[in-house]
Amino acid sequence: MFYCMPQPHFTDGNLIILFGVNTESEASVTVPNYVEERIRVCVDLYGIVTTSKPDRSNTLVLVIVDTITSSAIKKMLINGGIREDLILFADSPKSVEQSFDYVLNFIKKRANPPYMYFVGSDWHKDTYDSAVLSKMKGYQIRFEGAPDYRPVDSVSKDKERNAPTKGMGYYKDKLKNKAVDMVINYIFPDDKNK
Repeated sequence: MFYCMPQPHFTDGNLIILFGVNTESEASVTVPNYVEERIRVCVDLYGIVTTSKPDRSNTLVLVIVDTITSSAIKKMLINGGIREDLILFADSPKSVEQSFDYVLNFIKKRANPPYMYFVGSDWHKDTYDSAVLSKMKGYQIRFEGAPDYRPVDSVSKDKERNAPTKGMGYYKDKLKNKAVDMVINYIFPDDKNK
């Protein structure tokens, strides 16, 4: 899903947000496979951005990660071709929505916000849509999904932890959809005998 900014603003630079929080109960120093997939997508995305965008020199990678696996993730990003001075870490957010709160505070300091890319697992899309709709409206941000090959049980537990909250934007959209349905039902009634 792509959201546009208001016309008077323009982006300044790029920010790639890598959601690398390890939610497995047996957290260790090694990086789990599903986070490795996100890192691979992040490195590929970084390569695309730095070779194709005019503001490529102003690209940062913000890694949302737990403190246990941060050094291993940093090594993987550096081995993938991302310079160490372009990698920032945040360990306080534990969910996708908390990550967007952190990012919003991070970019509000800038005169012109960066173009943002969020890298998470494919199933993070629902939470991403909800968070962007309620918190990041007016910013240019794009979702990049990585495959998650874990068992369904593990993914469903993570989905419960990252369940989106329904903000004002969600209810506005629901109300708008309801109004459109009512108008369509009035114009095209289901009862063919009328």
